[in-house]
Amino acid sequence: MTLRGRILTVILAVQMLLVAALALGSLDRLRRDIAAETRMGADTARALVLATIGTMQGAVPADRIMALLPERLTEPRHARIGVVDVLDGTLRQPPGPGDPRARAPGWFGALVAPAPSETRLPVIIDGRPRGYVLITGDPGPGIARAWRDMRDLMALAVAAALAQAGLIALALSQGLRPVALIEDRLSGMTRGELESRIGPLPQPDLAPLAAHADRLAQALEQARADRLRLQQQIVARADAERKAIARDLHDEMGPCLFGLRVEADALRAQAPDAATAQAADQIAAIAEQIARVNRALLDDLRPVAVGQLPLPVVLGDYVDDLQRRFARPRFALEIASGLPEPDEATALTLFRILQEGTTNALRHADADLVRIRLWTDPAHWRMILADDGKGIDPDRPEGTGLTGMRERITLMGGRLQVDAGPSGTTLQAALPRLP
Repeated sequence: MTLRGRILTVILAVQMLLVAALALGSLDRLRRDIAAETRMGADTARALVLATIGTMQGAVPADRIMALLPERLTEPRHARIGVVDVLDGTLRQPPGPGDPRARAPGWFGALVAPAPSETRLPVIIDGRPRGYVLITGDPGPGIARAWRDMRDLMALAVAAALAQAGLIALALSQGLRPVALIEDRLSGMTRGELESRIGPLPQPDLAPLAAHADRLAQALEQARADRLRLQQQIVARADAERKAIARDLHDEMGPCLFGLRVEADALRAQAPDAATAQAADQIAAIAEQIARVNRALLDDLRPVAVGQLPLPVVLGDYVDDLQRRFARPRFALEIASGLPEPDEATALTLFRILQEGTTNALRHADADLVRIRLWTDPAHWRMILADDGKGIDPDRPEGTGLTGMRERITLMGGRLQVDAGPSGTTLQAALPRLP
């Protein structure tokens, strides 16, 4: 259960307990009031009966008093009167008050009804008993009135409790709104969204928490920037080492191979016999093979054009060369106009992505078309390579070339996504744009 739910549950429970205590206290008071009213009603009825009998004596024939007494009596509230004539033994009652407007439920009457009371007044006229008057307490009107009062009081108490709970819920919603903001920002931080801040809050209890969250986001953002800078330095250092190795291979191996070929040519020209000339040809062929391997190593270590020519020209020349060498698939290169020139590490990475993607398409895709697109957004360099081939077998492990490219892109602070399906394979790469 949420904090808001727990608070509201506790408040409602306390309110219901207060309403129950109020109801119990009211029931006890109502029980005493109804008992007092019932006793007063019985006393009033007794006095009324005595006064009526006294008035009728001398004014009404003695044998008619018992017959006319019920008609002369009027039942007061909270009491019932019955006249019993000894001659016929019937019980006759005067007209009583009408039924209350709303009767109380039986369970409520059982809670507040007083103990039943009954009084018998003998009627003696001219020294002879003529019957008796039965007076019983009638708590019904009092119970009905008490039920209406209790119902209205409980309805008012429950309405007040609900209104108070609603106001507290509204206050909690307003007061805990910054908590939702802090939660959203912390969730964003777990997703790597470290730029936005919560800012100062007017709530004194939550302001320190928001400030700590903002400081945490700032520290994480700085740590990410430092990590990205270190990773880019690693990539730049590796590129520099590769460049140095390529330069050494070019500067040292090239002259040596050239000299070897010259010596082989000279040996062939001065060969005293066919065996010596054949040996010279073999030396020249070995030197040419070493030269081809050296050129392949140089291209792999450091493409000569990257860093020397604009990136769109390098990528376009590479795609044109592929199209000349291979009749299938067809390559379609789309480069957004007005692209800025990236730093050398980013340019080399983009070239490697193109190189690895097209190599995989040529080797495995059996595609008819490979689309290549390069553009930028405010924060990234983006490249997509999509072919219409047979896709990558899900059971086939990722090749070393793609794995190495993913590692390089990760070190650059970017991401690589590979989507394969029946309609082909798509490589999506994003590299951060450095200031």
